[in-house]
Amino acid sequence: MASRLPSSMAVSVSEKESSKFAQAGPYKVHYHDSGQGSAVIMLHGGGPGASGWSNFHKNVDAFSVEHRVLLVDMLNFGKSEAVIFDDEPSTTVRARAIRDLMDSLGIQRASLVGNSLGGTVALAFAVDFPERVDRLVLMGPAGLSRTVIAPQPTEGHKLLRAAAANPSLETMQALVNVMLYDPSVVSKETIESRVAAAKDREQREAAEKSTAPQRDQRDEYPKVTAKTLIIWGREDRVNPLEIGMRLLRDIPDCRLLVFKNCGHWAQIEHSEEFNDVSLNFLAGD
Repeated sequence: MASRLPSSMAVSVSEKESSKFAQAGPYKVHYHDSGQGSAVIMLHGGGPGASGWSNFHKNVDAFSVEHRVLLVDMLNFGKSEAVIFDDEPSTTVRARAIRDLMDSLGIQRASLVGNSLGGTVALAFAVDFPERVDRLVLMGPAGLSRTVIAPQPTEGHKLLRAAAANPSLETMQALVNVMLYDPSVVSKETIESRVAAAKDREQREAAEKSTAPQRDQRDEYPKVTAKTLIIWGREDRVNPLEIGMRLLRDIPDCRLLVFKNCGHWAQIEHSEEFNDVSLNFLAGD
Protein backbone atom coordinates (compact mmCIF):
# COMPACT_ATOMS: atom_id res chain seq x y z
CA MET A 1 0.00 0.00 0.00
CA ALA A 2 1.36 3.40 -0.97
CA SER A 3 1.82 5.90 1.85
CA ARG A 4 -0.99 8.37 2.43
CA LEU A 5 -0.56 11.96 3.50
CA PRO A 6 -2.07 12.88 6.89
CA SER A 7 -5.78 13.70 6.66
CA SER A 8 -5.11 16.67 8.94
CA MET A 9 -3.48 18.47 6.00
CA ALA A 10 -6.71 20.22 5.16
CA VAL A 11 -7.30 21.75 1.76
CA SER A 12 -10.04 24.23 0.88
CA VAL A 13 -10.50 24.63 -2.85
CA SER A 14 -12.16 27.79 -4.14
CA GLU A 15 -14.59 27.38 -7.03
CA LYS A 16 -13.61 30.75 -8.47
CA GLU A 17 -9.84 30.56 -7.95
CA SER A 18 -9.53 27.01 -9.30
CA SER A 19 -11.47 27.81 -12.49
CA LYS A 20 -9.43 27.53 -15.70
CA PHE A 21 -9.78 27.09 -19.46
CA ALA A 22 -7.58 25.16 -21.88
CA GLN A 23 -7.58 24.24 -25.54
CA ALA A 24 -8.21 20.50 -25.87
CA GLY A 25 -7.63 19.71 -29.52
CA PRO A 26 -10.29 21.68 -31.43
CA TYR A 27 -12.34 22.45 -28.31
CA LYS A 28 -12.21 24.97 -25.49
CA VAL A 29 -12.65 23.12 -22.19
CA HIS A 30 -13.33 24.49 -18.73
CA TYR A 31 -12.04 22.75 -15.61
CA HIS A 32 -11.11 23.31 -11.98
CA ASP A 33 -7.48 22.59 -11.10
CA SER A 34 -6.23 22.06 -7.54
CA GLY A 35 -3.67 20.17 -5.50
CA GLN A 36 -0.40 18.47 -6.38
CA GLY A 37 0.68 14.90 -6.99
CA SER A 38 -0.56 12.19 -9.31
CA ALA A 39 -3.39 13.40 -11.51
CA VAL A 40 -7.06 12.54 -10.88
CA ILE A 41 -9.63 13.65 -13.45
CA MET A 42 -13.24 13.78 -12.27
CA LEU A 43 -16.01 13.47 -14.87
CA HIS A 44 -19.55 14.50 -13.97
CA GLY A 45 -22.87 12.94 -14.92
CA GLY A 46 -25.10 13.91 -17.82
CA GLY A 47 -28.07 15.45 -16.06
CA PRO A 48 -29.26 18.90 -17.20
CA GLY A 49 -27.18 21.65 -15.63
CA ALA A 50 -24.39 19.27 -14.59
CA SER A 51 -20.78 20.41 -14.26
CA GLY A 52 -17.57 19.25 -12.69
CA TRP A 53 -18.02 21.48 -9.66
CA SER A 54 -21.68 20.67 -9.08
CA ASN A 55 -21.00 16.91 -9.07
CA PHE A 56 -17.75 16.87 -7.08
CA HIS A 57 -17.68 19.91 -4.80
CA LYS A 58 -17.94 17.59 -1.77
CA ASN A 59 -14.92 15.57 -2.88
CA VAL A 60 -12.38 18.00 -4.31
CA ASP A 61 -10.93 19.11 -0.96
CA ALA A 62 -10.20 15.56 0.21
CA PHE A 63 -8.71 14.46 -3.10
CA SER A 64 -6.56 17.59 -3.42
CA VAL A 65 -4.58 16.71 -0.28
CA GLU A 66 -2.78 13.95 -2.17
CA HIS A 67 -3.45 14.55 -5.88
CA ARG A 68 -3.62 17.11 -8.62
CA VAL A 69 -7.38 17.13 -9.19
CA LEU A 70 -9.14 18.28 -12.34
CA LEU A 71 -12.91 18.70 -12.25
CA VAL A 72 -13.68 18.83 -15.96
CA ASP A 73 -16.80 20.24 -17.59
CA MET A 74 -17.31 17.79 -20.43
CA LEU A 75 -18.16 19.09 -23.88
CA ASN A 76 -21.65 20.63 -23.98
CA PHE A 77 -21.73 21.05 -20.19
CA GLY A 78 -20.81 23.77 -17.74
CA LYS A 79 -18.53 26.40 -19.23
CA SER A 80 -17.00 24.12 -21.86
CA GLU A 81 -17.68 24.50 -25.54
CA ALA A 82 -21.08 23.58 -27.01
CA VAL A 83 -20.57 20.82 -29.57
CA ILE A 84 -22.83 19.20 -32.16
CA PHE A 85 -22.11 15.46 -32.32
CA ASP A 86 -22.90 14.35 -35.86
CA ASP A 87 -20.19 11.96 -37.13
CA GLU A 88 -18.89 10.20 -34.02
CA PRO A 89 -20.66 9.17 -30.80
CA SER A 90 -20.51 11.85 -28.12
CA THR A 91 -18.82 9.42 -25.72
CA THR A 92 -15.95 8.88 -28.16
CA VAL A 93 -15.49 12.61 -28.79
CA ARG A 94 -15.63 13.45 -25.08
CA ALA A 95 -13.05 10.77 -24.25
CA ARG A 96 -10.71 12.11 -26.92
CA ALA A 97 -11.18 15.66 -25.58
CA ILE A 98 -10.01 14.44 -22.17
CA ARG A 99 -6.90 12.97 -23.85
CA ASP A 100 -6.31 16.27 -25.63
CA LEU A 101 -6.77 18.20 -22.39
CA MET A 102 -4.15 16.00 -20.74
CA ASP A 103 -1.80 16.68 -23.65
CA SER A 104 -2.40 20.41 -23.34
CA LEU A 105 -1.60 20.32 -19.61
CA GLY A 106 1.39 17.98 -19.92
CA ILE A 107 -0.29 15.12 -18.02
CA GLN A 108 0.89 11.74 -19.29
CA ARG A 109 -1.26 9.48 -17.08
CA ALA A 110 -4.21 10.01 -14.77
CA SER A 111 -6.76 8.13 -12.74
CA LEU A 112 -10.36 8.84 -13.75
CA VAL A 113 -13.30 9.22 -11.39
CA GLY A 114 -16.61 9.22 -13.25
CA ASN A 115 -20.25 9.43 -12.22
CA SER A 116 -22.97 8.14 -14.58
CA LEU A 117 -22.19 9.63 -18.02
CA GLY A 118 -18.76 10.54 -16.69
CA GLY A 119 -18.21 6.90 -15.79
CA THR A 120 -19.29 5.86 -19.26
CA VAL A 121 -16.81 8.33 -20.80
CA ALA A 122 -14.11 7.06 -18.42
CA LEU A 123 -14.74 3.50 -19.65
CA ALA A 124 -14.43 4.64 -23.26
CA PHE A 125 -11.22 6.50 -22.40
CA ALA A 126 -9.79 3.38 -20.75
CA VAL A 127 -10.46 1.36 -23.93
CA ASP A 128 -9.29 4.00 -26.42
CA PHE A 129 -6.24 5.25 -24.49
CA PRO A 130 -5.22 2.48 -22.06
CA GLU A 131 -1.65 3.75 -21.79
CA ARG A 132 -2.94 7.05 -20.32
CA VAL A 133 -4.92 5.50 -17.42
CA ASP A 134 -3.76 4.59 -13.92
CA ARG A 135 -6.99 3.54 -12.19
CA LEU A 136 -10.74 3.96 -12.59
CA VAL A 137 -13.41 4.79 -10.02
CA LEU A 138 -16.87 4.46 -11.56
CA MET A 139 -20.22 5.35 -9.99
CA GLY A 140 -23.32 4.16 -11.79
CA PRO A 141 -22.14 4.16 -15.45
CA ALA A 142 -24.17 2.50 -18.18
CA GLY A 143 -22.56 2.26 -21.62
CA LEU A 144 -25.88 1.16 -23.18
CA SER A 145 -26.16 -1.84 -20.85
CA ARG A 146 -29.60 -3.44 -20.97
CA THR A 147 -31.29 -4.70 -17.82
CA VAL A 148 -33.20 -7.93 -17.41
CA ILE A 149 -34.98 -7.15 -14.15
CA ALA A 150 -35.30 -3.35 -14.05
CA PRO A 151 -37.68 -1.81 -16.60
CA GLN A 152 -36.30 0.37 -19.40
CA PRO A 153 -36.31 3.31 -19.53
CA THR A 154 -35.87 3.63 -15.80
CA GLU A 155 -37.76 6.14 -13.68
CA GLY A 156 -34.62 8.22 -13.47
CA HIS A 157 -34.05 8.36 -17.22
CA LYS A 158 -37.63 9.45 -17.79
CA LEU A 159 -37.17 12.36 -15.38
CA LEU A 160 -33.77 13.20 -16.88
CA ARG A 161 -35.44 13.65 -20.26
CA ALA A 162 -38.27 15.71 -18.78
CA ALA A 163 -35.86 18.06 -16.98
CA ALA A 164 -33.68 18.41 -20.09
CA ALA A 165 -36.68 19.24 -22.27
CA ASN A 166 -38.13 21.73 -19.80
CA PRO A 167 -35.67 22.83 -17.10
CA SER A 168 -37.60 24.36 -14.21
CA LEU A 169 -37.59 24.24 -10.43
CA GLU A 170 -40.34 21.63 -10.57
CA THR A 171 -38.72 19.29 -13.12
CA MET A 172 -35.27 19.64 -11.50
CA GLN A 173 -36.64 18.94 -8.02
CA ALA A 174 -38.38 15.84 -9.37
CA LEU A 175 -35.06 14.75 -10.87
CA VAL A 176 -33.18 15.33 -7.61
CA ASN A 177 -35.85 13.36 -5.76
CA VAL A 178 -35.15 10.29 -7.90
CA MET A 179 -31.38 10.79 -8.03
CA LEU A 180 -30.97 10.65 -4.27
CA TYR A 181 -32.11 8.39 -1.46
CA ASP A 182 -32.32 11.52 0.71
CA PRO A 183 -33.04 14.56 -1.50
CA SER A 184 -32.65 16.94 1.46
CA VAL A 185 -28.85 16.85 1.03
CA VAL A 186 -29.24 19.10 -2.04
CA SER A 187 -30.11 22.71 -1.26
CA LYS A 188 -32.68 24.86 -3.05
CA GLU A 189 -29.82 27.14 -4.17
CA THR A 190 -28.10 24.19 -5.85
CA ILE A 191 -31.28 23.25 -7.67
CA GLU A 192 -31.78 26.84 -8.84
CA SER A 193 -28.19 26.90 -10.09
CA ARG A 194 -28.73 23.67 -12.04
CA VAL A 195 -31.88 25.06 -13.63
CA ALA A 196 -30.05 28.20 -14.77
CA ALA A 197 -27.18 26.15 -16.21
CA ALA A 198 -29.59 23.81 -18.01
CA LYS A 199 -31.10 26.76 -19.88
CA ASP A 200 -27.86 27.61 -21.72
CA ARG A 201 -29.08 28.34 -25.24
CA GLU A 202 -25.98 27.25 -27.19
CA GLN A 203 -25.71 23.94 -25.38
CA ARG A 204 -29.41 23.20 -25.76
CA GLU A 205 -29.28 23.91 -29.49
CA ALA A 206 -26.16 21.76 -29.90
CA ALA A 207 -27.84 18.87 -28.11
CA GLU A 208 -30.95 19.18 -30.28
CA LYS A 209 -28.86 19.16 -33.49
CA SER A 210 -26.67 16.20 -32.50
CA THR A 211 -27.52 13.13 -34.58
CA ALA A 212 -24.61 10.75 -33.96
CA PRO A 213 -25.58 7.30 -32.63
CA GLN A 214 -24.61 6.33 -29.11
CA ARG A 215 -21.57 4.14 -28.59
CA ASP A 216 -22.47 0.61 -27.50
CA GLN A 217 -19.78 -0.30 -24.99
CA ARG A 218 -21.16 -3.61 -23.76
CA ASP A 219 -18.59 -5.70 -25.62
CA GLU A 220 -15.79 -3.34 -24.61
CA TYR A 221 -15.86 -3.98 -20.85
CA PRO A 222 -13.42 -6.96 -21.08
CA LYS A 223 -10.93 -4.67 -22.86
CA VAL A 224 -10.52 -2.41 -19.79
CA THR A 225 -7.03 -3.11 -18.44
CA ALA A 226 -6.98 -0.52 -15.63
CA LYS A 227 -7.71 -1.59 -12.07
CA THR A 228 -11.27 -0.51 -11.44
CA LEU A 229 -13.41 0.29 -8.41
CA ILE A 230 -17.14 0.26 -9.12
CA ILE A 231 -19.36 2.08 -6.62
CA TRP A 232 -23.14 1.78 -6.72
CA GLY A 233 -26.05 3.00 -4.65
CA ARG A 234 -28.37 0.15 -3.74
CA GLU A 235 -31.35 2.46 -4.28
CA ASP A 236 -30.12 3.83 -7.63
CA ARG A 237 -33.26 4.50 -9.71
CA VAL A 238 -31.36 5.81 -12.75
CA ASN A 239 -28.87 3.05 -13.55
CA PRO A 240 -29.82 0.07 -11.37
CA LEU A 241 -27.38 -2.16 -9.53
CA GLU A 242 -28.01 -4.88 -12.10
CA ILE A 243 -25.71 -2.97 -14.47
CA GLY A 244 -22.99 -2.89 -11.84
CA MET A 245 -23.13 -6.67 -11.59
CA ARG A 246 -22.50 -6.95 -15.33
CA LEU A 247 -19.52 -4.62 -15.07
CA LEU A 248 -18.18 -6.70 -12.19
CA ARG A 249 -18.48 -9.80 -14.34
CA ASP A 250 -16.89 -8.36 -17.48
CA ILE A 251 -14.13 -5.94 -16.37
CA PRO A 252 -11.07 -8.14 -15.72
CA ASP A 253 -9.55 -6.40 -12.66
CA CYS A 254 -12.32 -4.79 -10.64
CA ARG A 255 -14.23 -4.78 -7.39
CA LEU A 256 -17.75 -3.61 -6.56
CA LEU A 257 -18.79 -1.65 -3.50
CA VAL A 258 -22.50 -1.09 -2.81
CA PHE A 259 -23.67 1.72 -0.54
CA LYS A 260 -26.93 1.14 1.32
CA ASN A 261 -29.42 4.02 1.56
CA CYS A 262 -27.85 5.60 -1.51
CA GLY A 263 -29.11 6.68 -4.90
CA HIS A 264 -27.27 7.70 -8.07
CA TRP A 265 -24.95 10.30 -6.48
CA ALA A 266 -22.82 8.28 -4.06
CA GLN A 267 -20.14 10.97 -4.05
CA ILE A 268 -22.68 13.44 -2.64
CA GLU A 269 -24.86 11.29 -0.36
CA HIS A 270 -21.96 9.38 1.19
CA SER A 271 -19.17 11.83 0.47
CA GLU A 272 -16.88 11.05 3.42
CA GLU A 273 -16.97 7.28 2.93
CA PHE A 274 -16.71 7.72 -0.83
CA ASN A 275 -13.63 9.90 -0.40
CA ASP A 276 -11.94 7.46 2.00
CA VAL A 277 -12.64 4.35 -0.05
CA SER A 278 -11.67 5.95 -3.35
CA LEU A 279 -8.45 7.49 -2.03
CA ASN A 280 -7.40 4.19 -0.47
CA PHE A 281 -8.05 2.45 -3.77
CA LEU A 282 -6.06 5.03 -5.74
CA ALA A 283 -3.16 4.68 -3.28
CA GLY A 284 -3.15 0.87 -3.40
CA ASP A 285 -0.53 -1.37 -4.94
